Amino acid sequence: MVDAFLIGGENLEELALKEILRSKEEKRILTGKITGIEDEYYMLKRKNISCAIVWYDKIKVLIPSTHLGIEKVTKSVIRGMLGAEIDFIVIEYDKTSNIAIASRKDAMELRAKIELPKLKVNDTIMVRILAVGTKHIIVDLYGKEVIIKAENLKHTYIVNCKDYYAAGENLKVRIKNIDVENNIFELSAKDFTENPFRNIRKYIVENGEYTGKVIAFPKQNSGIIVQLYNSNVSVLVRVPPRFNSYPHYKDDVLIRITDIKEEKKLIYGYLMRII
Repeated sequence: MVDAFLIGGENLEELALKEILRSKEEKRILTGKITGIEDEYYMLKRKNISCAIVWYDKIKVLIPSTHLGIEKVTKSVIRGMLGAEIDFIVIEYDKTSNIAIASRKDAMELRAKIELPKLKVNDTIMVRILAVGTKHIIVDLYGKEVIIKAENLKHTYIVNCKDYYAAGENLKVRIKNIDVENNIFELSAKDFTENPFRNIRKYIVENGEYTGKVIAFPKQNSGIIVQLYNSNVSVLVRVPPRFNSYPHYKDDVLIRITDIKEEKKLIYGYLMRII
């Protein structure tokens, strides 16, 4: 009976060690997920440094914050990357402790040098999500960290990107703009999601009255944003002066549609009553 953990006469642990050593000797890129954070005494710097932890089979890989390839890195930044899949190149390996020290920064620079020149506008690629904020996500574009704002993720209004995305996931995107020399990268994922504005008049019309839920309070405009119950779109709703106070978050409301601008993906209305 063949041992399930044997590949070509070697077990997975031996293969992992070989890959770690080859990464150190030949500057090969390895990949793993960040699963923790520790403060370690980093001999090359002779001080304690926060490190991202990646387990490569049974080998503990420490990636010091100084080698994460992030400006102004803090523990909170590393926490936001927990679960993210990253590239790294091994710098040192200690056989006694079975611990490796690696650099994500070196791997990013090598990956960018090899892959970025091949990319062009309108290319469709898969990227890895590194971290998720409220109104944006950060992805790894072949060694470059790129921010994708909420408006380029979906056709509809996103209250919180964390409701839809998580570090470690892969995302299909289209390259809208790329200029490697000037460090300009613009990506969009909404091309691969349904555009509900395309047939919106099938569900709503001007002067029609519809129910929905309050999902946000825009900072730059007065009023409220209401998610309609009979479609996937949201509406910028004016609150008439007769209302003594604004509805609360997640209140059910009845609104009247005043204007539909399909091309601009904007719908306007005003508040009829709080349900």
